[in-house]
Amino acid sequence: MSYRNLSECVRDLEQTGQLLRLEMEIDPYLEAAEIHRRVYQAGGPALLFARVKGCRFPMVSNLFGTLQRTRFLFRNTLEAVRHLVELKVDPGAFWKRPWRYRDVPRTLWNMRPKFVGSGPVL
Repeated sequence: MSYRNLSECVRDLEQTGQLLRLEMEIDPYLEAAEIHRRVYQAGGPALLFARVKGCRFPMVSNLFGTLQRTRFLFRNTLEAVRHLVELKVDPGAFWKRPWRYRDVPRTLWNMRPKFVGSGPVL
C-alpha cells in the first residue's frame, strides 16, 4: 500500500507505534526544533505537534529519522524508486534489460503532482 497523502502516512506510523503525538502547545521557532533535535539524536519516533503556536495546522517532524522507519514508509515503493535511480544514473540500462523496468512508466505517472481545489490537512 502506498500513501495517498501525508495523513495516511501519519496514521500508519501512529498505528504501528512509530509516532509520538504531542498535544501541548509548542513554539514553532526554537522549541519545536530543539525537541526534534533531541528525539532525532536518540533515534526516537516521528513527532506530531498537534498544537503549534500561531498556526492552525499541526506539524510533523522526524518522519525519516531512522533508516528502519524510512524503509518502513517506502516498503511498497522502494524497488520502483530504486529502478528510477538506476535509470537516472545509466539511461541505457533500459535498453539492456527492458523487462526489469516494465513498471517505470506507471511509477512515473503515479509520481506526478495532483492538483485539487481543497483537501484535508493532517
